[in-house]
Amino acid sequence: MTMLLKANAGIMRFVRRKLWDPIMALAKQGFTPHQLALTITLGTGFGMIPFIGLTTILCTFWALRLRLNVAFTILIGYLMQPFQLALYVPFVELGQTIFPVTPIPFSLEKLMAMFKVDWLNALQQVWFANLLGILAWLLCFLPFGLAVYFSSRKMLHKVLPAPQVA
Repeated sequence: MTMLLKANAGIMRFVRRKLWDPIMALAKQGFTPHQLALTITLGTGFGMIPFIGLTTILCTFWALRLRLNVAFTILIGYLMQPFQLALYVPFVELGQTIFPVTPIPFSLEKLMAMFKVDWLNALQQVWFANLLGILAWLLCFLPFGLAVYFSSRKMLHKVLPAPQVA
């Protein structure tokens, strides 16, 4: 049992030294709690957008535009990708529910049948459904983003050291 505890402690030290500490150093690179909270909010939100491949572009653009930590924003966006995959269909279905459209089926058999009959029409329907999913994501992201921003900013004010006045 003692050997197991020693091995576990060694693994924890290794993870902290090789993973956690570098990530925290990247996150704290001269940024204020406001900037870090905004970085966390944008990375989290853009990491869940129901459009695979758009995360990097959005994170990079907005981090550069707002002068945030680009690498940390993208890292958070990538860490959110399991949620992006898990929430893809619910966002699209929510978008199809909010807006008055005929919903497309999200079963593999029905989608394959749609593409066999008329692949161009099926592609247009899937694209439009994806657009509705992005609109549903945007409606959900606004209150979610505000909650993430204000809660992370409050926590970061307590965790990060006070800025030194020259």
